[in-house]
Amino acid sequence: MNTNRFIYFDVGGVLLDWSKVFQTAASKFNLNVNDMGEVFDENVESVTKGFLSPKQFWKRCIQRYNIINANDYDFLESWVSDYQPNQEIHELIIKIKPKYNIGLLSNIYKGMLPLLFAKEMIPNIQYEQIIFSCDVGMMKPEPEIYALAQKRAKVDVSDILLVDDSEKNINGAKKAQWNTYLFNNKQRTLSVNKLEEYLKHF
Repeated sequence: MNTNRFIYFDVGGVLLDWSKVFQTAASKFNLNVNDMGEVFDENVESVTKGFLSPKQFWKRCIQRYNIINANDYDFLESWVSDYQPNQEIHELIIKIKPKYNIGLLSNIYKGMLPLLFAKEMIPNIQYEQIIFSCDVGMMKPEPEIYALAQKRAKVDVSDILLVDDSEKNINGAKKAQWNTYLFNNKQRTLSVNKLEEYLKHF
């Protein structure tokens, strides 16, 4: 292993496709996905930083739209089930794992990690670090989360790479003087191939 190289992967939009999020719950309770998205947008920082759990977010949806018989619904399970794993990037991560320290750095929500493993939404490997916004009370692209991730990686900034699909998050990493790779979830095969080529020089 090249112990001086540390790669942080984002989860949503890189390791998995979240484009169908909330569709299962919306279909079951005859809701508009965009309406649920509106409630999420209103609470995005609280949910992302872990101050509001997915269950509490669901309760806000129930109250907003007067949803009947929904209090016992396993919304977290539904939420994660709407994701689709990006197998090509999973295969690349497993391939490169012997050569690099691998971590996760993601804006993600309370209680999801066990389900992500159970449903094989993320590669089942030993991660050197898992830093989720909901656990640390900060989120990308805030400078503090990159500082924390660098501290935990225990390497120089020049030896850290972030793979992320968000230009905002990539720019935050660049400000922290990290190496970056902007992943394109809409062109996965091409993006994975280009990342593999990039890693030959990292």
